[in-house]
Amino acid sequence: MRSPEFTHIAVTGLLAGLFAGPVWAGPQLAPDPTTKSTADIGQVQGSGCHRLDEGDSLLSAQKKALALAREDALKKIRTFAESAGRLSDHGLENEVIAAASRVGLSNERITKQTVKARQVCVWLQATPNSREVAKLIEQRVSAKELAKKAQDPAVASVSSNFGLKVWTNKKNEPFVEGERLIIYVESEKDAYLNLDYYTADGKVVHLVPNVFTTEARIQGGQKYSFGDEGAVAEFKISPPFGEETIRAWASTVPFDAALAVADQVGDATAHLAKVQSVMKSKANDPTWASAMVAIRTSNKEDLQVAREREERERKKR
Repeated sequence: MRSPEFTHIAVTGLLAGLFAGPVWAGPQLAPDPTTKSTADIGQVQGSGCHRLDEGDSLLSAQKKALALAREDALKKIRTFAESAGRLSDHGLENEVIAAASRVGLSNERITKQTVKARQVCVWLQATPNSREVAKLIEQRVSAKELAKKAQDPAVASVSSNFGLKVWTNKKNEPFVEGERLIIYVESEKDAYLNLDYYTADGKVVHLVPNVFTTEARIQGGQKYSFGDEGAVAEFKISPPFGEETIRAWASTVPFDAALAVADQVGDATAHLAKVQSVMKSKANDPTWASAMVAIRTSNKEDLQVAREREERERKKR
């Protein structure tokens, strides 16, 4: 019998009148940009301009100008501004700006928009969702820090005398919401397998042996897949997003009892500490092997916005 699907591995307006062309989904155009009301109190404003590049459509330029206006508004939210340095240090600026543009602003209104000399400009006003921005920043930074710990060579300071590989169904590309994740493992020798997934919400899912119990012992030279269609558990990408790690251990002798876990899901930081402690005694043990793969998960819209921002930053250099 097939068990229920796992979700993301953790069990867990329209610009009208001023532009020609097709209807564009976005914030509603304010009826009178000069009118103030009590609803404006506590709001933030932003503006952005995009010059049409070769091959740019007016619709595309409108969207890019709006993305810049949202970014400008976000930078005026104190929670975001105070975290700018922290995000930059972690290399998360593009990713978080993209996601915060979606969750950090509500009740958006276009207050002004122009098209002059092939340049599209948009001004907007919105209500800042400071709490959501703070939660997003903390989650992404925590995911980045956890991934760094999980990928630290010190976690796997063992001498391997046989090959072990772990990889996924996507190479060097982020997984986006709704996509299927498949994990592959191959060992050079017959071995016992331990397979863990460190998620973006600070959890570790113990896949082997706790979820895929029959794969606790694998044959050398054979490729094993986890999460494929019809498997014991299937994995679909869903929030929260960020950097994640899949780590495999293989041993030609039974694993140390200290690595045994009763639950399928646990606290990642605590488990890493336990793994590091065990690994210190295995530093020169030739019966062990280790491998890992890092992945990144994202909302599809956020990924597009982040890539466009990365491209703009690249052109500025």
